[in-house]
Amino acid sequence: MRGLILTGALGSGKTTAQNLLVSNHNFWTPLTVTTRDVSGLETFMLSVPFDKFTKGVNEVKYVLPYRFGQHWYAWRSSDFEHLIFSKSKRSVVNVRPYTALLLSAFRTDLIPVWLWVEPEELQRRLTKRADARDTEPELRSLRRLQDEEDRSYELLFSHRVRSDDKMVDSLLRLLGKN
Repeated sequence: MRGLILTGALGSGKTTAQNLLVSNHNFWTPLTVTTRDVSGLETFMLSVPFDKFTKGVNEVKYVLPYRFGQHWYAWRSSDFEHLIFSKSKRSVVNVRPYTALLLSAFRTDLIPVWLWVEPEELQRRLTKRADARDTEPELRSLRRLQDEEDRSYELLFSHRVRSDDKMVDSLLRLLGKN
């Protein structure tokens, strides 16, 4: 297997797993272009104004656009092409569930994985996240509503990995089994 497509509930550790696989295990990941302000975050994201984002989508410079909360996200088309056509390096992506299933249909050597967390731990993470990032009640509510909709996809994932201190090892083992 060439790589992993990570998805799961808000707060399940998708970005954490992605960052650890890239920094500690030499995985490649696409740059996410977003209308969200990501300054100061250690992540593989580039902030652009909404008008530049829209223009990039219209010119097919940015592909697979989606909205989550009040912000838009996409990949640079060159990164998407690399993900789909290159077989040179292990890859990891962090996407919403529908996109995960779509990508896995195009690339069967990318394993779609649902990351899950015990309910009590997930609530702790969401509370911490709300204090630090989702401070606007309306935005927090919108994200959680969208997240609830996304959870309906969980049953469509045959690979599920618990998001805990052994998560990265579990993901690497999953790759080794295929």
